[in-house]
Amino acid sequence: MEDTSKEAKITYRQMIMSLTEAERFIMCAEMFEIALEIIISTMPQDLSEADQKRYIYQRLYGEPLPDDFPL
Repeated sequence: MEDTSKEAKITYRQMIMSLTEAERFIMCAEMFEIALEIIISTMPQDLSEADQKRYIYQRLYGEPLPDDFPL
């Protein structure tokens, strides 16, 4: 389903591209931080530190953390 008009998409893209690279980077970093806060707020309270990392990875990337990944 597409609920955004082509004109709105063009306007939004122009607005984003009018920002400097640094401003776009900061915007992206802030959005990632917000997403991470949301993930952490949904995490069960009783997880070990390693399991917390596994949980966050799973939520961010949609797949389990590889077994050989150093924690």
